[in-house]
Amino acid sequence: MKRLLTCVIGLLAFTTSSCALASLLTATPKDLIDQTVSCPTDETAKAEGFKVLSTQTWSQGVIVLYSARCPINAGKSMMRPMFGHKVVKRTGTTWQVSGGSSYGTANESVPSEQLVEYGISRSSNQHRMSGSSQPEEPPYTILYGRVLKPKVVAVEATFDNGKTMRDESSNGVFALLSAGATGICELRLLGADNQILRQEDLAVPKHFAQTGQTIQCLPISHQL
Repeated sequence: MKRLLTCVIGLLAFTTSSCALASLLTATPKDLIDQTVSCPTDETAKAEGFKVLSTQTWSQGVIVLYSARCPINAGKSMMRPMFGHKVVKRTGTTWQVSGGSSYGTANESVPSEQLVEYGISRSSNQHRMSGSSQPEEPPYTILYGRVLKPKVVAVEATFDNGKTMRDESSNGVFALLSAGATGICELRLLGADNQILRQEDLAVPKHFAQTGQTIQCLPISHQL
């Protein structure tokens, strides 16, 4: 009887640990970042109404694009919509947030000439202080945002490593990430038949750049 009880207890312990492991393995990036989203202007304020708009895979994990609402005042009587992203990496059997950023979006209607809104984010290891004992990971830069006009079919960005990335933006949001890049040289908004609707130079001019900010753009490789 004692041996049977030991077997039953062992079986229950194995089942419990197996369920916990299964839960850990099936945890999604959404579950991980839902409780970590803060407001762009006040990191102590908790964002509300968190909603995942899109997820995109990249070589080291997943990019999650989301929307939420942030209080404008202390009483939370007024809320402002926000849009942001989180870069989530897979480490063994778990997910880990490696970076992210967000910005507030306008409540009122946008100007007719504005086609997209966007933000640019860089991996945190690009700002790591020299002498750090932590292993250095390859840097990455990400362009993310929302399409405001339906005539924008795709968004392209040329990064300072010469790579050009493209997002068809079928769901109204986009994210372009390039590993090894430290900045973005050019942004292009495309319409039907790859017609260029707008083109913007994002490289920092040398006479405006602070120390270490100048982006040296390499020849475009046309790797879409």
